[in-house]
Amino acid sequence: MLPPTHRVLVTGASGFIGSPLCRVLLADGHQVWAMSRRACKEHDLPDGLDGVSLQSVGDRFPADLLEWGPTVIVNLAWSGIPDYGPECSIFNLEQQVRLVDQAVAIESVCRFVGAGTCLEYGDHVGPCSEDEEAAPTNYLAWAKQSLRRYLLLAASVSQVDVVWFRIFFAYGPGQRSEGLLPSLLKDLLAGRQPVLINPDAARDFVYIDDVVEAFRRAVNHNFSPGTFNVGSGLLVSLSDVRDVAAGLVAGSSEEGTVLLPAPPEGSDHEMYASLKLVSSTLGWRPLVPLGEGIRRTWRAMSETGPQRQAEEDCSGG
Repeated sequence: MLPPTHRVLVTGASGFIGSPLCRVLLADGHQVWAMSRRACKEHDLPDGLDGVSLQSVGDRFPADLLEWGPTVIVNLAWSGIPDYGPECSIFNLEQQVRLVDQAVAIESVCRFVGAGTCLEYGDHVGPCSEDEEAAPTNYLAWAKQSLRRYLLLAASVSQVDVVWFRIFFAYGPGQRSEGLLPSLLKDLLAGRQPVLINPDAARDFVYIDDVVEAFRRAVNHNFSPGTFNVGSGLLVSLSDVRDVAAGLVAGSSEEGTVLLPAPPEGSDHEMYASLKLVSSTLGWRPLVPLGEGIRRTWRAMSETGPQRQAEEDCSGG
């Protein structure tokens, strides 16, 4: 059983999910140690952290971190996104294996929470269930799937719980500037018409606050560990996302804009998340509708400008 509060080590702590997660965990009363491979900007990490380690995930843990004794490790680090090629994927996998070996050897660690990707489902179409093991179709998905299997094997020896989240197409403030929505908003703001290679394609988009809530629950709650989808359970076409973004930039989009799911005939060649397991086990469901999430992203981007994350978790987007 996990105690009510924990000492949580968050890797990739200055990234898209890591930065807001650190704030949420501190607000919940946990002690938090942040690890990042790059120097952090002032706004990337909150005050009140027990420690900050600037290092790659494969580097040896510092002595003061080991003495601190984390009880939960949330691993969000993955460098080089959006490079899905073999060299980058193999490099990350090797680094991550070294992290896992160190993590499971720490006697105080009782849970390891990892960030996977919907791309692990390969060419699967329709709703994706966590018990499906589709063949990866790119090196990133292969590396993530390989890491999950290694983690499960290594953790079983040390009796460490493993929670693995397959994240679908996460978006929101702090997303890397090359992501779909930031790219659309930047083009529109510059007066350029965004070009979508396949505007009729549809994706399962999930807002950053909902993703962070899933990780928060993985730290806060006692439940049977396992692999869980984090998505909306819906498909929305890229052209609809573009049109809502265009309306926001033009000042014509109405408050409460609702984006309708893609029609059934467009869903026979796209994947989306089945939420049955994550809902029944963690009590988690996404709360932020896509139209509202796009509006929040535009508002944040208008205030601070697009951001480029040098290190971040790996979602599908």
